[in-house]
Amino acid sequence: MKKILFPTDFSPAADHAFIYALKLAKQIGAEITTLHCYELPALSGSHLPVTIRDVYESISLEEFENYRDNVPHLHEIAQQAGLESVPLTHIMQEGEAIYNINKLAGKEAVDLIVMGTTGASGLKRIFLGSVAAEVMENAPCPVLAIPKDAQFDGEIDHVAFATEYKDEEIKTLRWLARWPALKGAEIYCLHVDLYHTEGLAHKMDLFSKKFEGLDNLHFEVVDHISFEKAITAYLKEKNIDLLAMVIHHRNFFKELFNYSYTKELAYHLTTPILAIPERAVNKLNPKPEDRRFGLSELSAL
Repeated sequence: MKKILFPTDFSPAADHAFIYALKLAKQIGAEITTLHCYELPALSGSHLPVTIRDVYESISLEEFENYRDNVPHLHEIAQQAGLESVPLTHIMQEGEAIYNINKLAGKEAVDLIVMGTTGASGLKRIFLGSVAAEVMENAPCPVLAIPKDAQFDGEIDHVAFATEYKDEEIKTLRWLARWPALKGAEIYCLHVDLYHTEGLAHKMDLFSKKFEGLDNLHFEVVDHISFEKAITAYLKEKNIDLLAMVIHHRNFFKELFNYSYTKELAYHLTTPILAIPERAVNKLNPKPEDRRFGLSELSAL
């Protein structure tokens, strides 16, 4: 993993996530491309083309001046953190942020997108109500979302991987176990049993057999009626540094975060989330051993 894309609006939350991105890049030997996007307003009035053009040019100039003034600030952050050796490239683009982020990530064959989340309360808002959510669902590569209160000491020691026993999670989990950023980390593969069927189906036992020989993987099932409450408690109990999961589709998360029968809990998540979009799973670097484990083998679970 050598290319990291870091979208930024130069906010305090983005600056905080930038430090995280710098430390990660230093650890795995990656370069960072920062991306700042801005949108021009939709102005009507075909009889005033000159005026509209002048407005657009004025806005673009102001955005460029803001961009020009803030790029040195990013280098100052890197220098103050002792990470000035991380290669940095800076890009400014006009247009909708989500579209530009995913387009540039695909065009430049980016390996990882790192971005901050501003004031996100709990998993529900991160996945369903933020720019990060849209990027996660449609990105061509894994996306690392950094809450504004997340802390990173340069080491990721404990990782949780939330599973629904999907086929694509086999390859993803094997990739995680070998990802250089997680070298030496303990990875806890976790399933939240919302329907209380694990005692009869023993799906986790079958799932875990696909990973024999990977000693840093652990497998656990938590019986609970709330996915978010179970995950949040687990993150605290295990002192988790990173929560990883495959993003299947938006309806998957709407189902997980259905609060029609219970009061929504106002948890403030401080754990970074590594989201691997389903479309990006096949782009993860395969290992020879993976070819012995067909992804369709879990279809009977």
